[in-house]
Amino acid sequence: MDVKRLKVLIADDHGIVRDGLKFLLSTRDDLQVIGEAAHSEEILSVLTHHSVDLLLLDLGMPGVNRLAFIRELRRDFPALKILVLTANIDLSTIRGVLDAGVHAYISKADDSQEMFTALDAVRQNLLYLAVAVRFVVDGHGVSAADAHLIANTELTARERQILALIAQGASSTQIAERFCISALTVRKHRENLMRKLDLHNTAELAAYVVRLGLPSA
Repeated sequence: MDVKRLKVLIADDHGIVRDGLKFLLSTRDDLQVIGEAAHSEEILSVLTHHSVDLLLLDLGMPGVNRLAFIRELRRDFPALKILVLTANIDLSTIRGVLDAGVHAYISKADDSQEMFTALDAVRQNLLYLAVAVRFVVDGHGVSAADAHLIANTELTARERQILALIAQGASSTQIAERFCISALTVRKHRENLMRKLDLHNTAELAAYVVRLGLPSA
């Protein structure tokens, strides 16, 4: 069965970037570039006059007031999927646009395969975050640069959350209350973190957090 072609609007204020993205997307039969825009007014014009499935959006475009603009798009075009492609990997920006309702967030430093993976995820109605920022969002408290230090360590979502809370100075009791779990369970998570990160006691775990450039517990 033929897969429905995803109609894409490319929004970036740099013509050479738009040309590169158009060429890249043209290599996929399931994608169709329906238009391009260099500023917010052009985005709205294309969306108003054409059927668009997905907006490939650069956050640094003229007229794009990030959160307000994204919320406006989500309100006026609720079926539209939004994939942010930007050089901005600031933690507060990532969290903000995700809260505003974007469906994927990747960096311009990522390779083309990451973008195609993001597009495939969006097609399946899944949220996609670039590998470089995934831990940042899951952990709620570690910078994108720090994420690379633990990128090859397989941590569960809860372990990432607990590591981030340790980084913020939370005690075991506070962590237990935060997640409505027992202090014993928190201790078990700490032990798992130490095992996976090849640490041997709580002091080393705290030192590891300091090594990431974050406050220790």
